[in-house]
Amino acid sequence: MEKVLELREKALEKEKIKLSELIKIEEDIRAERQVIADDINKNSDELEEERRNGRFEFVEMYTKYIKVREKDLIECETRRRQAEQNIINQKEVLRKALNDVKVMEKLKEKHLQAYQEYVKKQEEMQIDEINITRGFKE
Repeated sequence: MEKVLELREKALEKEKIKLSELIKIEEDIRAERQVIADDINKNSDELEEERRNGRFEFVEMYTKYIKVREKDLIECETRRRQAEQNIINQKEVLRKALNDVKVMEKLKEKHLQAYQEYVKKQEEMQIDEINITRGFKE
């Protein structure tokens, strides 16, 4: 039973590590998304500045670049949603692993209590035998 508990605890630790890795990936995607959004905002501002100043030679270039970055943003958002779903799934796996460990700990505790009761009964039987033996001697 001890070995099973150890294996389940190791599995729990592995699941915790996987969850932390998934959270890190999701944080990285969020940071990447923010960089893309900032870049789109910056270039949109520059595009508006060019239009206000009457310089239209770079307007098409800015527009194409912004569209490309918006596609990047959509793709990044899709990856972020997938990462969030992976985190939710991993949390469920972690919850099950934690439950398995708790079950084994309770079984171990019950087993220990049963053993302690067994030892106590054996001691009581020996004491009774000693008392009976003394009673016959007297």
